[in-house]
Amino acid sequence: MDLAKEMKPDNSHHMLTLVIQKDADIPRIRSKVKLLVRAIGASILQSTGLAVGASETARLLLKRYGGGKIRVSLFPLKVIRMECGLELLVQGKSACLQGDSCPLDQETLLASPPLPGLMKVFDHVQLRGGIKGRKITIHCRSTELGVAWDDIQGHLSTIRRELFADTEESYVENLRAKHEEVVRLLREKTEKNQLLDQSNNELLQLSNDLEELARERTIIEMSLRIADQVRNPTTVIGGMARRLLERGELGDREKERISLIAAEAAKIEEIVQQFNTMAAQRKTLFGRENLAILLEDARQACPTLVRKHIRIEFTLPSEPVEIYANRQLLKITFVHVLRYMTNLSQEGEVLEITVVDNDAVHLRFGIQLEAAAFAEGEEGMDLDTGLELIRQILSEHQAEFSVEHTTDGRLSINMDFPQVFREQAVIPSWAP
Repeated sequence: MDLAKEMKPDNSHHMLTLVIQKDADIPRIRSKVKLLVRAIGASILQSTGLAVGASETARLLLKRYGGGKIRVSLFPLKVIRMECGLELLVQGKSACLQGDSCPLDQETLLASPPLPGLMKVFDHVQLRGGIKGRKITIHCRSTELGVAWDDIQGHLSTIRRELFADTEESYVENLRAKHEEVVRLLREKTEKNQLLDQSNNELLQLSNDLEELARERTIIEMSLRIADQVRNPTTVIGGMARRLLERGELGDREKERISLIAAEAAKIEEIVQQFNTMAAQRKTLFGRENLAILLEDARQACPTLVRKHIRIEFTLPSEPVEIYANRQLLKITFVHVLRYMTNLSQEGEVLEITVVDNDAVHLRFGIQLEAAAFAEGEEGMDLDTGLELIRQILSEHQAEFSVEHTTDGRLSINMDFPQVFREQAVIPSWAP
């Protein structure tokens, strides 16, 4: 469930949004939150604790995530006596800026200041992102202010005036935050449109590849089917006609007619041979392909990687690795694998692609599963469900295919391609 939808209460009142861009913003956030909590009638102790929690969270954003913004709202608690609660929506501006010092998992982040103190001040704290390569979002709620919701309904305008009574700077910051929000939404919409265009181009390219593949196979299948159906009767007719001519027992008229039959049978045999030649000429489906180039083409044709900020790390041999493959089919296979693994992974993860060239060419895709996907896998869900298309395509390449998911939540998809096609391999029915 989306955190924003889960934690945003009905009938909430947005009080102010403050941006964090410099050190001077931290004490202003502390004073504004403290003023708001006191204005609605909460105790001094509560206002001090909540204000310090908000300011320390702002300090975390400025130090580790390049700043950000804090949205402060009041909301009703659906209890016997409708009470007022306070919510902070904290969003970092960028991913962690501390490089190797960035937390690698949620447990490490939750144990680092000020998160433990924040969970003592607020009743509910939910965290998303914040680890290496991911922006941070924190939802905090305080539900024990001891203030009746009805008591503040008629004083919201007065509370807002008190919040902005000291200076017009807060108004400016509020407007700036709203402006930045609009700009951000427009930017996200533009990025989504670009990703949609990329996806449409990807689907168009895949559609063209499949149409070309279907055309190639149709030509080959028709050629071979016609050749098989015509070859045997033509051979019989031509052979019998030639045998009759070789006996020399025919009259001139019969000999002329049998010679005509033999000549026409030879023409049909020539047509059959032309079908075989056509099938051989259309053997563009398989050829020697550079595996690294195919993988790079698949990466560029998968916009899902960009959407989830997935970074690919290639481990390739120093020398080019070639395999006997159908370029269109194998590219479709690789794109399908990338999209499949990306959808199961966490945002900002690293997808490792390793190629080992020994007696066979070993290709491995590896990534860390998202917690939810890993949990479902632990409960017995088959994580290689939906990969049947890949299995079929790889079987035509005489490649072995396997899926592994380990206890630490990593998923690996392995492919082993032969250096050459096996002599006694089962050749597809459409192959020439």
